[in-house]
Amino acid sequence: MGNQPLPMQPHADPDVPGRRRLSLVLCAFLHGLNHALQLILPPLYVSIGADLGIEGLSPVMLLGTIYFVVYAVVGLPYGILADRFSKKRMLVLGALVNSMAFIMVAYSRSYGILVAAMVLGGLGGGTYHPVGNALISNLFKDMVGRAFGIAGIGASFGLFFGPFASGFLGEHYGWRASCMAFALFGIAVTAAFALVMPDDRREVSTEKYESGQRRALLVAILPVIMVFGVRDFCLWGMTYLTPAMAQTTIGFSVETAGLLIGLMSLTGVVSQPLAGTMSDRFGRRKVIVFSLAAASPCVLLFPHAAQLSIFPLVIAAGFALLATVPVVDAAAAEIVPPSMRGRLFGMMMTLGILLGALSPYAVGVIHDVSGGYALAYLVLGISALLGAGLSLLVFSK
Repeated sequence: MGNQPLPMQPHADPDVPGRRRLSLVLCAFLHGLNHALQLILPPLYVSIGADLGIEGLSPVMLLGTIYFVVYAVVGLPYGILADRFSKKRMLVLGALVNSMAFIMVAYSRSYGILVAAMVLGGLGGGTYHPVGNALISNLFKDMVGRAFGIAGIGASFGLFFGPFASGFLGEHYGWRASCMAFALFGIAVTAAFALVMPDDRREVSTEKYESGQRRALLVAILPVIMVFGVRDFCLWGMTYLTPAMAQTTIGFSVETAGLLIGLMSLTGVVSQPLAGTMSDRFGRRKVIVFSLAAASPCVLLFPHAAQLSIFPLVIAAGFALLATVPVVDAAAAEIVPPSMRGRLFGMMMTLGILLGALSPYAVGVIHDVSGGYALAYLVLGISALLGAGLSLLVFSK
């Protein structure tokens, strides 16, 4: 089963190259902030649970699931709004709300306040992907895989910086100070983005054209969302579970556990632009299938690793999984015309991330019920392998 792109409407060329490059660099910075805020809590879960008297791993892992469920649900409405209103303003507002949510976390004295903060953070963080991806794919129609790969460099730095710095601050100053520092940093980055980012323009569309394509859009994008979802189930489950596993079974400190998951994320600095560029030249399917198939055995070995062997396994799995991110996004962008890409990425975020959002809580429950980590990582490894198999069927090239 292959995906055939819908017919594209004629449209004007994007603005001058200098503006495009500046917009891409700034989106990469905001992408980094978005993912840094996503991963500041996993290294702190054990400390938060101990401080607030929370029993078991699954309740604190549920915080990550709550964040991502809200993050996912708002994707489609944000995508619809992005096709109609200023993408820059939406990105600024979302990043500001996401950052302020962690001030709330820093002052939390109960589990209920933490839950409310995760809802607020998800409402803010959920703006970036449907809005930012639509903006980037509209600006770089001729090399969208490479553009997403470059934006992914920012995400990878954020995914490294978030857990590493959070673990360091949490180890030396406590989890509350760590959350407050990131909240203030996020507000500063958002203010700089608002001042420097060029205003975007809205793509011209016709409602008659779009109304006739909505059903075709849904049919074309659902198989891509399935690949996106099972990939994210593995990626986010691994990302949220591994710091706790490293602390409780391998004996890592909070700081070292944060470094471990940060290094995993940093591999995307190389793998995302490399895979995005390769997929522009050699096709999306080959890159996605190879990457997901390579990640699966690495993930399966996590619970059997020691202090030294866990590092190469985590780095290899992160490299392979993150390589697929710009490639899947580029494949999706090619399905619809620019004026519908906000809705496209909104639908991807809502349906695809919903599946990934279940992963932190699901693997936490599996751990608590089974009394160990092996079964949880088995489920995650199978998820990556399932994504490779689906990609053979979904992508035509």
